[in-house]
Order: sequence, then structure tokens, then C-alpha cells
Amino acid sequence: MSTLTRKQIHARLAARPRKRLVVSPLLSGRQIGEASIDLWLGNQFIVFRRHTQALINPFSASRVALHRFQERRIVHFGNKFVLHPGALALAATFEYLQLPDDLEGQVEGRSSWARLGLQIASATFVEPGFSGVVTFELANVGNMPLQLYPGTRVSQLILRETCSQSDNAYGSGPKYNYPIGPQFSRVASDYDVRTFVREP
Repeated sequence: MSTLTRKQIHARLAARPRKRLVVSPLLSGRQIGEASIDLWLGNQFIVFRRHTQALINPFSASRVALHRFQERRIVHFGNKFVLHPGALALAATFEYLQLPDDLEGQVEGRSSWARLGLQIASATFVEPGFSGVVTFELANVGNMPLQLYPGTRVSQLILRETCSQSDNAYGSGPKYNYPIGPQFSRVASDYDVRTFVREP
């Protein structure tokens, strides 16, 4: 398994359909670095309504119940989203990605933002065959509010070739298929939940 460099990334962006990497839109050639692609922050966010619930039980939370303690917000380009210390928000990439069956990706936060307290959680592995925007978790681990603007470069995509082509690439089975914005948690639909969790 090897990490794609700039030359290989360009080759994959121009490859035949089965091997082609899609990152759309790519608004600047400067987004492609020596071994990664910078990704911009989209304008949709999912935030917590902390005053509405005493706790979250994700295993009894239906999609309707999720909206009681989380809500989706749209922030117009040019406007700011404020992330307070200790707060968590879900966001997504501005770019729509489509990975071929022999590439995997990892979305990492940019160090310039990390030095200001912005942490992009690590649950951002992108499986071979995935199509859609990537949801990531934004956390402010600093002690001052952060102003975030849709369209700023907050993360980078690192791509690696798999040892062989995936037999069961990301398709109709996974929970988060073809997203066009950040997705609410669907942990309650995990196949192993009922084995260990007892709910009335």
C-alpha cells in the first residue's frame, strides 16, 4: 500500500473510468500538494441543541429523535460559523468525491488550523468505491471561539492504493451512501447493537 504523490494524483484524475478519481469541483491546481489534496469546508453543519435533552441514548434514537438534540444549519458563503470551546459540530467537504475500487482515503485536519485549536476527528476513513461528500467532526479544543468560513481549506485528503481491488467496494450496503451534506449518526442501525444493548 503506497501513498499517491502529486504526479499520481493528476494521473488518477485523468484516468479511464474504472481507475478514475473524482474530486469535484477542483477550483485551483494549488489544492493538489506533494502527497495530498486540500479540501474545503462546505456550508452545511449539524450542531447540538444542548438545552433540549439531558443525555443522548444513541441506541434508542430514531431519525426523528435525533432532530430533537441535533439540527442542520446552512451558512451562506461569506458568512461565518462560530465553533465554541468544547463544542462539537458535524460538517462536510465542499468537494464531492468518488474513489475507484483500488483507492482508499484518509481526511486529516490541516496543521495551521490545529494550532488554533481546531481538531478534525479521525473517523474520516474513506473506503474504496465511496461516492459523496465526506462528513467530518469538528471540535474546538482551544479556549477561544473559532470563526470558520465555508470555502476555507480546513482538511486534506491523503490517498493510498490498496494491495488489491476491493471485491465489495462501498455500494448499496453501507449506511452513509452518496451523501450530499453532513450525515446524522446512524449507530442505532449497527448490526451488532441488539447483541449487547437492551432497550425497552
